[in-house]
Amino acid sequence: MGVRSQIKNGGWGALGVYLYSLFAFLYWDVPLISTDRLALAAATIPALAVMFTVVVTNDWLNDYWAGGNLKRSTETIAKITGENDFYDSAPQEVKDSVDEFDELAYGHHVAILSGIILAVAVPVTGYVVAGNIGVILGVVTAPVLLRALSIRSYRELNRLAKQMSVPYEENYENQ
Repeated sequence: MGVRSQIKNGGWGALGVYLYSLFAFLYWDVPLISTDRLALAAATIPALAVMFTVVVTNDWLNDYWAGGNLKRSTETIAKITGENDFYDSAPQEVKDSVDEFDELAYGHHVAILSGIILAVAVPVTGYVVAGNIGVILGVVTAPVLLRALSIRSYRELNRLAKQMSVPYEENYENQ
């Protein structure tokens, strides 16, 4: 998966982190950011940091968020194909299923982490900007962010992990 594909698949989570960072840079007078264009550029740093973290820790995140379902799918595939390297010996349809999981998992990891980061940061920022009213608005907004980004992506990631073994079961059920 190339850099362009990773940026495209970062999706709403990366966009949310970018917009939040842009708001923070524009609201507070950060000494090194003197123009709006510089703020637009600097706001990409946190979003890219989340995306880079997902690239580096992708396998660990797969195990953490979808480990049980992913392990069950892998065990099912291993029972069907034996202990051979199932990816290399698999039909193209199955390889496409595994590749699709990897590509979609990246975007879901970015969304999950972004939702958690924003759900924590919004109440804190609300307090700094508007005091107690800001905290109340932030606490009301945090579950919406968690639901829209993290929980939805977590469920979808686990659904994808469960269904990864389906093409194997369909191809080998008569054997």
